[in-house]
Amino acid sequence: MKKQGVEREAEVARLLLHVARQLGETLEPERVYDRFRELLADVVPHDGVVVSSYHEEDELIRCEYAWVEGNRIDPQSLPPLPLNRDGGGMQSRVIMTGEPLLANDVAERVEEGQGTYYNVDREGNVRKIPEAGPAATTAAMMVPVKHEGQVVGVVQMMTDRGQYAPEDLELVEGLVGQMAAAVRNARLQKERTRLEAAEAAARARAAEREQAARVLEVVGDGIFLVDRDGTVVLWNRAAEVVTGFRGESVRGKPVTDVFPEWNLLAERIPVADEEAAARSVTLPVELDGRDLWLSFVAVQSADGLVYAFRDLTSERRLDDEKRDFIATISHELRTPMAAVYGAAQTLLRGDIQLRPEQARELLEMIATQASRLSQVTEEVLLTTRLDRGDVRVEQEPVDVVELTRAMVLTMTPQLPESLVIDLEIEPDVPRASGDRDRIQQVLLNLIDNAVKYGGGPVGVRVEGASGVVRIAVADSGPGIPHQEQQSIFEKFYRSDPQLTRAPGGTGLGLYIARELAKRMGGRLDVRSQPGAGATFVFELPRA
Repeated sequence: MKKQGVEREAEVARLLLHVARQLGETLEPERVYDRFRELLADVVPHDGVVVSSYHEEDELIRCEYAWVEGNRIDPQSLPPLPLNRDGGGMQSRVIMTGEPLLANDVAERVEEGQGTYYNVDREGNVRKIPEAGPAATTAAMMVPVKHEGQVVGVVQMMTDRGQYAPEDLELVEGLVGQMAAAVRNARLQKERTRLEAAEAAARARAAEREQAARVLEVVGDGIFLVDRDGTVVLWNRAAEVVTGFRGESVRGKPVTDVFPEWNLLAERIPVADEEAAARSVTLPVELDGRDLWLSFVAVQSADGLVYAFRDLTSERRLDDEKRDFIATISHELRTPMAAVYGAAQTLLRGDIQLRPEQARELLEMIATQASRLSQVTEEVLLTTRLDRGDVRVEQEPVDVVELTRAMVLTMTPQLPESLVIDLEIEPDVPRASGDRDRIQQVLLNLIDNAVKYGGGPVGVRVEGASGVVRIAVADSGPGIPHQEQQSIFEKFYRSDPQLTRAPGGTGLGLYIARELAKRMGGRLDVRSQPGAGATFVFELPRA
């Protein structure tokens, strides 16, 4: 007998080792259960196997694996059972005591009604017993699944014929221990794989966000995100450049703090969802005292509304300049061309006899108007060359006193007898650094403007100042409103948009004068009070 016991123990040890190796070959908990049942079938006959888990938090016993009469059953089809702390029910008893249970009297236990019992057929149909009939199971073994001394589940093995012996329970208990270890290992590996995958996904998302952030910083369009509370969450570098507002001063603040008229703007910006094509709209926007034209698109996202915008102020200004150019040039060319054409037609008529002085007047008109046409053409061409950067400017010492005096002497005979130019020159005015011809061109423009708009004496003063030579040209006209004092240096700007009251001109003279002054390292500004005339100050660096 002793020899037989030793042989059995050796056989059981070999079996457990074999089971451990077999169960350790898979890292899927469900597959471990299947393999456990397959190995169990070779040593202990059974008609059903159920593996349940127990959770102390809610004290419910839940099915994790079920096999009945050759079929796997959906564990969700078996209802969870509450733990019976009074000892009723075989699973509750195993969980409460932590000891395995061998029951060869299942039918009698069910009849006693201590606990909740079910019959489950191979199709997965569940019937509560004994209400739905007698128990089909004749014998059952229940073994606790433990982890660190705590019961975390129960393995049930049932048969519909025959009984189980204590040796069977001992063997199943050993197999359950191997199965539980394999399941824990499989779950640990699965969790490790999940965590590694989650970590990799997190790194990928972080890399995507980092790449997206880099793209947002270098993209040419301003981009900002407004969350559902109307707060600016994102503000890229291009948005900083266009608006002049730093990201750190904008993020976290209401969008209305950035765009004071945002509520009106938002109503006019169409919002597309993430799959639809966005449609842009160009709107006037006032930012920190500046008038801009911004083209907006908006897309709805999970985090709020994403807006992209670009500054079209220059394009808009260019379109305005084109319209102004056409209107101004059309007006400026129409009058002299009509005069030239009319005078020429009159000279060509053969049905009238013109006196010599009449013919001369007509020829002088043609010459004057042709000169005016030439001046208009020259101003347009020079403006184009300035815009392209093609105008060459020399930097050489220039005697500004002698140049200004010569200009006044040259222009005086062309002025009305009632208009005089008062020239005032300070002693010891140094030479200026610049281009003689371009300085003369600027002076001619300033004096001509003073004569046209002043209607009275024109004052020209030349003086030396700290590091510069200054020429001031003052008129006695109505002055220039404060809001127009910088606009007058823009291309095609006219104080009389309808071109009905102001003297003729292309509106390019002051633009050309300021650009030439800049290119010589100097500056041109205006000082004026309404009703008190205007003084244009032209400064050049000393030679």
